[in-house]
Amino acid sequence: MNQAAKNLLRVAGVVAGLGAAAWALRDRMLPSPEVHEEPPPKFRSGGGADDLTLIKGIGPVYRDRLTASGIHSFSDLVSATPEHIADAAGTSVSIAQGWVQSAQSQP
Repeated sequence: MNQAAKNLLRVAGVVAGLGAAAWALRDRMLPSPEVHEEPPPKFRSGGGADDLTLIKGIGPVYRDRLTASGIHSFSDLVSATPEHIADAAGTSVSIAQGWVQSAQSQP
């Protein structure tokens, strides 16, 4: 084996050794990950809008119908009459009353 090949193998060995040392010491070189104890924030799509789909029986279709009629939050749902909610969502008044009761218990 000629001298150039030996030098190339030495350099490769040194680079591999440095890589192995860096890999072995990676926990000491990198900061430990931050652990947050509080839950992540809930992002809302608009100001004052709540996720109406958290109420049992309201899915994306009913949510879109209610939003189109001006009901964007739980407080909007509570302040509206069950007749208005039923008309806006295209459902019965008894179901709308159940939604109002569920919205009252939401935070």
